[in-house]
Amino acid sequence: METNDFLLYNEVLYRLHACRTMEELKPTLLGQLKLMIPYTYASFLSIQVDPETQELVHRDPFCQPRQFEAAERAWLGQIDQSYSIWLSHAPESMVVRDSEILSGDNRFSAPSYRKIYLDYHIYDCMQMNITYAGQAMGRLAFYRTQADGLFTDREAFLLRTLSNHIDLACYHCTQRQAQAAQPARTLEELTQVYGLTRRETEILGLVFQDRNNEEILEQLHISKNTLLKHLQNLYRKCGVSSRWDLLKLR
Repeated sequence: METNDFLLYNEVLYRLHACRTMEELKPTLLGQLKLMIPYTYASFLSIQVDPETQELVHRDPFCQPRQFEAAERAWLGQIDQSYSIWLSHAPESMVVRDSEILSGDNRFSAPSYRKIYLDYHIYDCMQMNITYAGQAMGRLAFYRTQADGLFTDREAFLLRTLSNHIDLACYHCTQRQAQAAQPARTLEELTQVYGLTRRETEILGLVFQDRNNEEILEQLHISKNTLLKHLQNLYRKCGVSSRWDLLKLR
């Protein structure tokens, strides 16, 4: 890998892992990947599991440019007829190109092409499913016109090398959003849930007030060793390993 390519690759990874939410990740992901894998159109489809039927539900297309969203919504409307729907069910991330899986010009005779993508002059498509620990989370698709040419082996390889990072970034973003959606618990509820003593509850409350150890020692009139022992008990009971993790319970 050339020096410039390596620096670009490193920048892409940094920006992906710096995202905190899926709303931030989607435009960042498509924008950064275009620097490495040029495309005419691109989309990110979210995938969720229906809690009742356990079937995969594709939804919320995010597209670049935005007007391409109409095409992806049309694809969702006839998803059962798609020749590549199997990709969403793969247990790990895979990268496939239409020019690979459909020999010759067969891709141009597929119903989805004739009904949806013909008007956009699509010539090739490269797709990747986003999966973490067997959990389907999304689906990436990149499209080129004939003027842009086919996606190359090198570009498919680049996307594969990024797949684990994309999977992990999506997983972390969805986890943060799920945790943020949880209703806040009161100090009394935390005391009951984690079985805290009166003194541990008192110290936890002061930690939540952003008091440092010296301030807690002064207010409670206890020794430093006693405070450290209580803090260790709090970490153990709450299943955390640092003061920062403890503050996340606030």
